[in-house]
Amino acid sequence: MTTMRIRPLMALVCALAAACAAAQPAPATPPSPSSSASPAEQAAQIAELEKAQREMLRDLKRQLAEMPETVRKQRLRARIAEIEGRANPPRDLYISPGANMSAPMKTYYARMKRRIEDCGTRHFPSKDGNRLYGQGVVGVTLANDGAVIQADVLQSSQDRALDEHMLKVVQASAPFGTPPARPMADGSQRYRRLVVITGFDFNRDNGKPAPEPVPAQERCNWQ
Repeated sequence: MTTMRIRPLMALVCALAAACAAAQPAPATPPSPSSSASPAEQAAQIAELEKAQREMLRDLKRQLAEMPETVRKQRLRARIAEIEGRANPPRDLYISPGANMSAPMKTYYARMKRRIEDCGTRHFPSKDGNRLYGQGVVGVTLANDGAVIQADVLQSSQDRALDEHMLKVVQASAPFGTPPARPMADGSQRYRRLVVITGFDFNRDNGKPAPEPVPAQERCNWQ
């Protein structure tokens, strides 16, 4: 009975590996004029492949659980774990002000925000001698050491000069130090890259107190 299960199980492993490879997004390239599927149709096909992967994984695990403990079973278990990791690759983790952050991440986020606010206040945007006012949102992708891998305008201020200034403020304020190992309160930590969402509001103050200045050693490196 055990031998009879090995062949279909191996076949499922091979099929899942092939499906996993097929579902991997291709590198971004201009669409070919001969391509018969629209982007929406391609996305639907990938979604179907991913659904088939999940179903096959459930079937594989069920069959594997029924097998006696052997060297072959151990090898199959390792192979399935490898395929499962490829089928569910880590995704970027986006941290916004409303996210359910862990206590260390809240502290990190507050310190990062404070440094950016201090830099933006000290180096207020201007063009042709006139101050620029507006709001925008930037996504900051962090490296493991807190350096900025990239910064992207997620919500434009509708002023190109102001958008560019926001990005410059972020770059000048970095690095922000090593991010917490567990940024989320639920303990989840498997992610590809950490992306922190921060908002900008360059306003006319109207009597509002200025942000508390950061220590001199933490001030941005404006060039």
